[in-house]
Amino acid sequence: MEETPRDKVFREELANPERLKVHIGRLVALLDQRLDSGKRYLVYVLAQQSRMGHLIAEPWCLNTMFRERYDEIVIVTGPGAQAANTAVFEYLKSEFTVIETDDIILTTMGFIDAGAFGLGNYDLYLRSPQTLYKDFTQQLANGLPHRFFSVPDHVCDAAQKFLASSLEDPSRPYVVLHVRDAGFAPDMAYHSFRFTPIEAYREGVKFLLENGYAVVRIGDVASPVLDLADPNYIEAMRHDAHDRSLDFGLIGGAAFGICTQSGPFSIFQSLGKPFLVTNAYPVSSWGFLPHELSIFTHYVRDNGDRLSYRDMGLANLKGIPTAEALEAAGLRVESNSAEEVLAGVREMVRFVEKQTPPDLGVLNRFLQITAEFDEIVRGTATQGPTPSRWPQRLCSVYLESNPGFLT
Repeated sequence: MEETPRDKVFREELANPERLKVHIGRLVALLDQRLDSGKRYLVYVLAQQSRMGHLIAEPWCLNTMFRERYDEIVIVTGPGAQAANTAVFEYLKSEFTVIETDDIILTTMGFIDAGAFGLGNYDLYLRSPQTLYKDFTQQLANGLPHRFFSVPDHVCDAAQKFLASSLEDPSRPYVVLHVRDAGFAPDMAYHSFRFTPIEAYREGVKFLLENGYAVVRIGDVASPVLDLADPNYIEAMRHDAHDRSLDFGLIGGAAFGICTQSGPFSIFQSLGKPFLVTNAYPVSSWGFLPHELSIFTHYVRDNGDRLSYRDMGLANLKGIPTAEALEAAGLRVESNSAEEVLAGVREMVRFVEKQTPPDLGVLNRFLQITAEFDEIVRGTATQGPTPSRWPQRLCSVYLESNPGFLT
C-alpha cells in the first residue's frame, strides 16, 4: 500500500520521541497565541474533521467526560472548510474553543497515544480516537451521566423548510434512514464488509409509510436508488435544495432513525435520539443508550455456519475490522435480510410509540457475553445482579430468527 502524507508524518516526525517533544512544544505555542493564560483548558487534537463520525463522536465523548472540569475544552483540528458537515462544525465552534490549522504534523497528532498530561494551564489529552472511545466507555460503565448535544433552532428551521418543500405531508412524523453502501468511499475497499444493500430496507420503509410516517433517506448521491413511488419518501441527497449541512437538523427533528454503524450513527448517539442500528457488529466503544436498538450482521464461516455473538467477539475482530482480516479468519459477512430489517423496524415503532420495556433477560445476557470479550464494559453500573446500564439493547425479535445468537 502506498504511503500517505500522514503515514510519512507519523514515521518521520511523531514516531521519534525527541521529534514528538518538539511538536508538542509547537502545539503549546499555537495554544499560547490563541488562548487566555488565566483559564484552565482541556486540549484535544481532532485529526479527522472530514469524517462525519469522528467530527461529532469525539467531541461528544470529550463533552461528556470533561465539560464540568474545565473552563473550556479546546479542539485543535484541520480547516473547517474540509469538515464533513458545516452545520455540525459551526455548532462545535459554539460549544468548544476550536482552533483550525493546516499544519499536517499537528493534526496528525490526533492519531497517536502520547498520553494525558499537564503543561501550565493546559491539560493535553493526546489520545487516538480508539483510546478516547475506550476511556469514554469505561466511564459510562462506571455511571458517568450522559451529556447530549442539541441542534440549534436555525438549523432545525432550515431542515423543516426543506421537508415542507419535499414531502407531500410534512406534518407526518418522519424517520431518517442512512445505509452505508457501495456508493460510499469506493476507494476504501478494506471497509467493504460494512456495505449493505439498500433493497433489504424496502419492506421496512413501506411499513413506515403505511403506518403514518414519512421517510427521509440521507447519504451519498452515488448510492444506489431505493425506487419507491411514494410522495412521503424522499432521497434527500438527490434534491437540488439539499446539502449535507441539513442532515444535522433532519436527524434532530426525526421521530427516530434507522442506520448502520457509519457517520450519521454518531449524530443520533450524540443527540440522544432513538434509533435502530442494523447490521451491527461488536465495536471498540459502547454508548450505553437505552433508546439504541440493534440487529446484528452475520459473520459466516466457510462451511456456512453463522457465528454466535460470543464467537464474533472472541474472533478478535471487534472494533472496526477489515475485509482482509475477515477473509484471513475464514469469515465472510451476510447483511441483514429484508425480513430481519422489517422485524427490527416493527419493534422500533413499538418502542417509540408505546415505550415497550426491554427484555431484561436479553439485556443481561448480552451484557454478560460482551463483558467476556470486552473488559471496558465492566464497571459499577454494569456489574452485580441488577445492572443499571447495558452496552446496547438487542432487538428481542432478532433472537426469534437467530435463536443461537446469545448462546
